[in-house]
Amino acid sequence: PLPSCHGKAEECIGLCRALMSALNWLLRCAAFYADKVKETLEQVAAESQLKMCLERLEKMLGSAKNRALIHIAKLEETSSWSAVEQSLVKLGESLNSLSNSPLRSQADDCISLIKSIPTMLSVHSEQLNKTGFPTVHAVVLLEGTMNLTGETQPLVEQLMMVKRMQRIPSPLFVLEIWKACFVGLIESPEGTEELKWTAFTFLKIPQVLVKLKKYPQGEKDFTEDVNCAFEFLLKLTPLLDKADQRCNCDCTSLLLQECSKQGLLSEANMTNLITKRTADREHAPRLKSAENANIQPNPGLILRAEPTVTNILKTMDADHSKSPEGLLGVLGHMLSGKSLDLLLAAAAATGKLKSFARKFIKLEIPKVFVSPPSAKAASVRALLFDISFLMLCHVAQTYGSEVILSESSPAGEVPFFETWMLTCMPEEGKILNPDHPCFRPDSTKVESLVALLNNSSEMKLVQMKWHEACLSISAAILEILNAWENSVLTFESIQKITDNIKGKVCSMAVCAVAWLVAHVRMLGLDEREKSLQMIRQLATPLYGENTLQFYNER
Repeated sequence: PLPSCHGKAEECIGLCRALMSALNWLLRCAAFYADKVKETLEQVAAESQLKMCLERLEKMLGSAKNRALIHIAKLEETSSWSAVEQSLVKLGESLNSLSNSPLRSQADDCISLIKSIPTMLSVHSEQLNKTGFPTVHAVVLLEGTMNLTGETQPLVEQLMMVKRMQRIPSPLFVLEIWKACFVGLIESPEGTEELKWTAFTFLKIPQVLVKLKKYPQGEKDFTEDVNCAFEFLLKLTPLLDKADQRCNCDCTSLLLQECSKQGLLSEANMTNLITKRTADREHAPRLKSAENANIQPNPGLILRAEPTVTNILKTMDADHSKSPEGLLGVLGHMLSGKSLDLLLAAAAATGKLKSFARKFIKLEIPKVFVSPPSAKAASVRALLFDISFLMLCHVAQTYGSEVILSESSPAGEVPFFETWMLTCMPEEGKILNPDHPCFRPDSTKVESLVALLNNSSEMKLVQMKWHEACLSISAAILEILNAWENSVLTFESIQKITDNIKGKVCSMAVCAVAWLVAHVRMLGLDEREKSLQMIRQLATPLYGENTLQFYNER
């Protein structure tokens, strides 16, 4: 069987070196037996041994793949190649006295094949230049890294412009897109970035190809071009194996199924390609079960999250003013594990993230829910406010605040969260002013909030208007901090106050920390201790039975 290129990079280089060592050994054996042929007593046995050596050499060198692997070894280890060249010279000298013409011509053919190895790249350079298109690769990588939430049409137009300018054949064009996706998938950092790349590859790019299908592509059907691109892709086994290892699943088969679902591949072609890839995977290196036990197969999870996004959007459109508990159950379920990140990545890749964010902003508007003064209704209202606020913060920090901003608000109304995000939320490159008017609301509301935080054993949910509390908390924290600085309050009092702030809703603690971060930056190093202590207190979860539902998830 021919040597296989499945494996790690070091193993592949090891294979190249082993082939070159075997080649050198066979050349030395051939030269040895060519010398022995001159001796009359051993001529017949030597000719038989020489014939075996030349047959092995022919078999090894007859494969262009083997010669290419030896060429790689030559580039890696020039000293070993020098040894091969010396063995060639020795064999040439030994062959001069050989009268057996079939063996002589067989040996000459092997020598000329070995001498052609250093020129392999120059012979194929023209062909190579026409199969790699780095501009397409760069456009796709840039989009996947920086612009998951962007519209698909501008990307489609950019790619079509590159295709036309560089006159790229459709199958190679689609192949380059997939290659870039797999590289991005393998190289992406763990966590949210990996989920973004997965959503980009398995959800957004198939949508891009659906739009590319509508452009005139020449005589061939675009589905045939996609099929041809996948045929080429299947030859890049190390790339596909690495992606499968990273994602702990058969990435190619999932991608083929998604493309078939979008009408980009016929059923027959999809089945044929999946069968080929399944056969290839039999030889692929496997992670030990202990190593991959903790790797979740994100591609499958992302593909399942996409229809869930649509269902959640429909659920949030319904009228929940009379019984908001059902909606709370849906939102609580979204918070478990990494469900939220999966759903957000799927929404971002399919252009639904802005719509998602708008639904949460509607939950922030206090008028949405009828709130009779019952304890249960008050706790549901508090939780809906808190979960939607925290989700919006997460969306803004993961995908950028522009996803949250509305194009225009009726009658100049700006929703509470947008106001808070623009003026109070810390972001990279944004300098917050702790004395901004947004941090200085109505003084009577601030005083009542300070009194409530300081005197109550816990927050009274029925009394609270959460958006007002979140806007007032920064001024309240300033007063509490001043009282602590002037020894009016003890550390134990501060602990009770911070427990009150973070005990029921986490959003109030987020607003408090956002202001404290801006405040600390304005202080000298020696003045920061109490503010930093308060940040640490607010950032530490509360462990107790008297917290509201989904506290750990929030």
